[in-house]
Amino acid sequence: MLRITVGAMALSVMFISLSVKAATVSIACGAVGNEYQLCVEGANRWAERTGHQVKVVNTPQSANERLAMYQMLLREKHDTVDVFQIDVIWPGILHKYLVDLSQYAIDTSIYFDGLVKNNTVNDRLIALPWYVDVGLLYYRKDLLQKYNRDVPETWEEMRLTAEHIQKEEQRNAPDFWGYVWQGDDYEGLTCNVVEWLVSHDAGNIVEADGKITLANNQAVSAFNEARSWMGRISPADVLDYREEDVRGSFQSGKALFMRNWPYAWNLLNDSDLKGKVGVTVLPGSQKGKPSGALGGWQLAVTKASKHPELAVDLVLYLAGEREQRLRAQHGYLPSIAALYEQVESSDSAGMYSAVNTALGNVALRPSTATSRLYGKASRSIYSQVNRFLSGSGTADQLVSQIAQDIHHKSLGRLPLASEL
Repeated sequence: MLRITVGAMALSVMFISLSVKAATVSIACGAVGNEYQLCVEGANRWAERTGHQVKVVNTPQSANERLAMYQMLLREKHDTVDVFQIDVIWPGILHKYLVDLSQYAIDTSIYFDGLVKNNTVNDRLIALPWYVDVGLLYYRKDLLQKYNRDVPETWEEMRLTAEHIQKEEQRNAPDFWGYVWQGDDYEGLTCNVVEWLVSHDAGNIVEADGKITLANNQAVSAFNEARSWMGRISPADVLDYREEDVRGSFQSGKALFMRNWPYAWNLLNDSDLKGKVGVTVLPGSQKGKPSGALGGWQLAVTKASKHPELAVDLVLYLAGEREQRLRAQHGYLPSIAALYEQVESSDSAGMYSAVNTALGNVALRPSTATSRLYGKASRSIYSQVNRFLSGSGTADQLVSQIAQDIHHKSLGRLPLASEL
């Protein structure tokens, strides 16, 4: 291991190839679930194929902290990282620091068109889609069978089922809860928020035309419903939970329902819960209104790279069919449409079916409409919602405060559509 200090930030680096070739390419990989290990393995295969050396940089688990690290490195033109793994909501924020991949011979037609459009800013293709994500509902199918309950289709059905089974299970396990989700004040809570809003027909916070539409009665109902879960079917400390905290609670048998991303599927089925877990779309406010937040990660090359051609080659390899097929076996959804037919015939067919349904009414974070202001907008959303869920203020006040805050942060560029 090697530690490189950049400003006040230390980066942990693993050398995964000892090739004597002069060229060295570095890639920043995420740390949620087994994502980092899969990135290492894929980069290692590329190094063995090309004979070049690769460094893998381990980034913070928090998306917010990772974005801050990226912005510092890119703004100061550090060449310690050549390839960046970027969130689906970051192209508008980081595009000016990244290489235009369209100048290379890349066949983008194999990828989902929406992802290619998402990664194209000002006619510049600044990233290739590595894998896609969408929020899902995991459940203990053994406990639903034990208590003769159906998989819920609405939030009300989920709450009633969670209350009943939680009450029974807490007779022997006091720390058992009905529903765990990402409630900490970070980007994961914004993902939950847009799912609640879309499932209640409350809009997208900021619409494509730039109007801020959050202050509406459906949004008030969505937030009140979420707060009703606190201490009722969700523990108070869920407001400190992130993805791995949620998975840890569910995987240790302490929850009936869990909201998480597809990466958790394989990990759960490689645990003591194997055969006891099911997965479906998140509930809606009424039947037929499921929703899941669109997520996913892209691969981009910094303009500061000393070896841009090699860096692009690494991106093409990792985003290629062979690597995506391998990652799909671990629950990371392909961004290549042709691979879905193969995956859906596997043991993960149920999970992929849920994903396809969720993508039909996907919940989008307002990253496109807010562009470079998205980080500030999301921070306003998750910080104020976290305080509201802990008991501060009313839902009417919450939606108005967030709408006003986004409006002011945009210096009036994003107008308020209405006020309650």
